[in-house]
Amino acid sequence: AVSMNSIGQAGININEIGVLPESRRYYNTPSAIARQLFFYPTEMGRYTLSDRYDFLDTSPVAKRDSHRNFMLLYVDAGAMEIFNDGRRALAAPGQVALIDCRKPHRYKALRDARMLFLHFDGAGTAAFFDQIIAAHSGKWVLSVPAGCHIRSDLLRIYDALAHPVTLHPASMSEADLSQTIYRILCELLYPPRDQSLSPERDVVAQAVIFILDHLFEPLSVETVAASVSLSPSHFSRLFKARTGYSPHEYIVLRRIDEAKSLLHTTSLSVKQIAFRVGYHSEVNFISSFTAKTGMSPAAFRRMPL
Repeated sequence: AVSMNSIGQAGININEIGVLPESRRYYNTPSAIARQLFFYPTEMGRYTLSDRYDFLDTSPVAKRDSHRNFMLLYVDAGAMEIFNDGRRALAAPGQVALIDCRKPHRYKALRDARMLFLHFDGAGTAAFFDQIIAAHSGKWVLSVPAGCHIRSDLLRIYDALAHPVTLHPASMSEADLSQTIYRILCELLYPPRDQSLSPERDVVAQAVIFILDHLFEPLSVETVAASVSLSPSHFSRLFKARTGYSPHEYIVLRRIDEAKSLLHTTSLSVKQIAFRVGYHSEVNFISSFTAKTGMSPAAFRRMPL
């Protein structure tokens, strides 16, 4: 069961300048198991704000343990100006900001606004934040793509913290909360594919088909990009955003997959397999295979099926 903030539940005004009376904030204290294994919320709020709202990391609220972690701030209406670790960004409705509250931070309403915010932590959270920001070319305020369920998932967590009674329809177990936070992070890292795109219009799908059709031939990023009429730099960014891999890494991994199959299903030598899967050097193949799998091709072949 999750714990609640009695202030929010009782309807008492939150004592922050610029936070209007209908706003609510709830807390959650995770169990020892959740701290060890899960993503877990520590604090969540749904605020209606006036343009007087200006949150500083020097405030007493910012010094709570429930605040000194990671935060997702979703703008429902209005606009927010956000500073984090020396960086500044503006967030508009439908955008979410990733804020590391262990570092200097500030966020303020530029006009009347509404926001959802979730403070959370868990193993791998920092790495997730770094990967999401890297995948979006350094941006940490992101527009939520069509097809994502980030806002509805945030509201599910909010309702769960507001109704911690186990039998209430909105209640969630700690595992449920962890899975919901994980889904939010995954949608930010790898937005769902636009289902309206046909394979003919989806250049990433076309590129994957081209790679698989020419996997055992000399392949460069320039060659694959040219096959879908894009520049190498633009293609690489698009491919990484959609698949999570750079084009080069994707090619290498698919070649390794084919090599694994050949090692277990044929008597071809390691050198023959190296050339079969597109390597021009047995040494380079062994080095690449070992780096990606943690064992040499010969050791992999000796493993039982």
